[in-house]
Amino acid sequence: MLKGGHLTLLIGPAVPVPAPQALMDALVSAQVTSARDTSGFQLSFTVGKKSPLLTTLLPTGYFDPISTRVIILMTVNGSPQVLMDGVVTRQELSPSSEPGQSTLTITGEDLSALMDLVDLTGLPYPAMPEIARIYLILAKYAAFGVVPLAIPPIPPDVVIPTNSNPTQRGTDRSYIRYLASQAGYVFYVEPGPRPGKALPISDRISAFPCRNRP
Repeated sequence: MLKGGHLTLLIGPAVPVPAPQALMDALVSAQVTSARDTSGFQLSFTVGKKSPLLTTLLPTGYFDPISTRVIILMTVNGSPQVLMDGVVTRQELSPSSEPGQSTLTITGEDLSALMDLVDLTGLPYPAMPEIARIYLILAKYAAFGVVPLAIPPIPPDVVIPTNSNPTQRGTDRSYIRYLASQAGYVFYVEPGPRPGKALPISDRISAFPCRNRP
């Protein structure tokens, strides 16, 4: 943990809430990985035979993949920064013969993971340019606080209704990434910048951002 910093963990279905104290007491490491396309996180907890993580949280589906949303914030000098907003994709329990040394590891990806669940190949977008298709797709994720930010390709895509009837290829995430790559851009999820009002945080989605994103 950073000197003078405070880590906050929000977790739960739909609208995450502050993690219970028992969970924070068991937390031994929190790792956030920022990548060009998909960012991720990993949380590790120590558990014992009578740990509430094993007796209560796991049996009730507290860490269930996809349905559990996780927000990680770091507050430094009174200023909170959202490091990650995503969903759990995997949970792994590693038992140990030493008392209190078993670990529960929770792994997840940013909110774009929700866009990669259903193959919608063949879904038509009659006479819709690329930018309109992207905004229409991202509108489905507004309930998760996703705010679309898409920069049109240069030169702009012009669709002639009588000559074009584009259809989707694959999941929402794979299709948006395909459209972005066609324009020489990338698609990614950027958390924050701060907790919002309707949801714990509002995410900015970028499709067609700058060509040289690190």
